[in-house]
Amino acid sequence: MAERSDEEPQIVLIDTNVVIEGAINLASNVDSPEARIWSAFLQGRLKAAFSDVLLFEVVAVARRLMGKDFASKLRSQIISKAEVISKGELASHISQLSEVPKEDIAHAALATAAKAKYIISHNREFLRSLNGKFRCVTPKSFVEIIHV
Repeated sequence: MAERSDEEPQIVLIDTNVVIEGAINLASNVDSPEARIWSAFLQGRLKAAFSDVLLFEVVAVARRLMGKDFASKLRSQIISKAEVISKGELASHISQLSEVPKEDIAHAALATAAKAKYIISHNREFLRSLNGKFRCVTPKSFVEIIHV
């Protein structure tokens, strides 16, 4: 059953790979689940959780793949639409996630701190490591569930 609400936008954690693909596809007018998710975030129909760690990751990958101008624009979009939670603010949540693999702990702490309803990623291992704590979905699944 589809989950659609006219209330406050749902909070999601969009993994780096999905943010980058969505931003590139949207800029290129390519319709994809990732582009739809990124568009929904930019339009305020989704709230995305970002930490300074995730923001740094996104900008670094965007710069490497698309250049500094694209990365700078993407950073500005994120900062204008999302509250960026500092690494220090996530520290208290990390202790609650001892069973989460070390490489995923910062994102899991962010999802916990932001009370994210979904984690959206292509990384199956990342999703598997967090399943049970959050609703972990691929971009395609998320678009089908939420109808963005």
